[in-house]
Amino acid sequence: MSTLNALFEARSVAIVGASDNPHKLGGRPVAYMKRLGYKGKIIPVNPTSKMVQGLPAIASLADLKEPVDLAVLATPEAMVEGIVKTGLDNGIKNFVVFASGYAEIDEQGLAKQRQLEALFEGTDARLLGPNCLGFINTKTQLIASFTTAMEANPLKLGRLSFAGHSGALGAYWLDKTIRADIGVSKWISSGNESNVDIANIVEYLANDPDTQVISLYIEAIRNPARFEEALTLAKQNNKIVVALKGGKTAAGARATQAHTASNTLNGVDYKTIFNRTGVIEVDSLSEMIKQCQYGLSGLTLKGNRVGVISISGGAGVMLSDQLTANGLNVNDFSASLRDLVRPLLSPHSTTQNPVDLTAAMVAQPTMLGDVATTMIESNEYDALVIFMGLMDSIADSITRSLLALDKSVDCPVFLIWMGGKAECIKQLSKTNIIVFDDIPELVSLIARSKPGC
Repeated sequence: MSTLNALFEARSVAIVGASDNPHKLGGRPVAYMKRLGYKGKIIPVNPTSKMVQGLPAIASLADLKEPVDLAVLATPEAMVEGIVKTGLDNGIKNFVVFASGYAEIDEQGLAKQRQLEALFEGTDARLLGPNCLGFINTKTQLIASFTTAMEANPLKLGRLSFAGHSGALGAYWLDKTIRADIGVSKWISSGNESNVDIANIVEYLANDPDTQVISLYIEAIRNPARFEEALTLAKQNNKIVVALKGGKTAAGARATQAHTASNTLNGVDYKTIFNRTGVIEVDSLSEMIKQCQYGLSGLTLKGNRVGVISISGGAGVMLSDQLTANGLNVNDFSASLRDLVRPLLSPHSTTQNPVDLTAAMVAQPTMLGDVATTMIESNEYDALVIFMGLMDSIADSITRSLLALDKSVDCPVFLIWMGGKAECIKQLSKTNIIVFDDIPELVSLIARSKPGC
């Protein structure tokens, strides 16, 4: 079992530098856990206050009556080493350090980080960070983080987890999951990785029964062999891994050095590691979220035949071009399918794939559901792509038709709805229909998901 269970599943936590102000760095973890109902014990540590946000506080970790599972340090860098020493002396085995000013800054900062690392040598104690945003465990509502991503939002429990070198990108990821109504299991920011690195975290998530899909933002791979072992374990445990790699160019590598003291151009062939372990590489957070939604849905592409329905001839052309360019087959209707579809269309529509429903659908909103059902039941396609725009006046009727589609068949339905009503898109997203804003993101997902990739 991963040694990180005690860290990420802590049942008691001391917040060092805890503040009565819920908006300050040391006040946020306390406020979040109180609001969300953390199931464990919270001990604020503040040398000048006996109460913090209504909870009894202690002046120092030395005043603990018994060790806590985790100490979160929301203090300036100059205080960190002394606090960690006190914690270790008092039986604490897990620490999160928010403070920056270490290896990401200069040689002096690197020396400070090495001094911090030395405190853990020869022990089984663990430190997440420094220079990180901490972590979140949604199952227990343990918020060892000061991220602003969930200030005004509840954290929905789910089976998607995130680990990454950038806390800010992780926060944007978390915001996107909240907006997309996707439940989260674990959210982990690794920072400078002085003691716990991304390979350790992937290993933990690979064994986590509450995680089904793992999303990663990666800069440097500090231990390639261990990283590949962790990804192999995830694959063996049927976990889907979606990754966004930063620092792939000289300019990007220079930026990551200042960000998390990462050397991304260290000769590691990350693409080969990804290919061997089945990692899906994406190019943006938006792509990552869609790929994770698809992974969570349990849908699979059995082949590369794609049926296309559009309410725009131009969109049908663009989809055909981009799907074909990415190794997918926009094959035409068979004679028997053409005979079934023709009576469902306007006389102005051509009976072919892609099929353009034209503006006639405004007067006959059931046309979309009828054509889609016929194409799905034909077994001639491995996926169905639908393109629409606007349609506010008949949006509710269209949504009902799409919700009525048979989702049990081996033909996933993907929808691009430009300018669609937010409430309709939200309803559809709760089913196994993946909704996109534009063509490129949809094509990218299907291309990455087709057999052989």
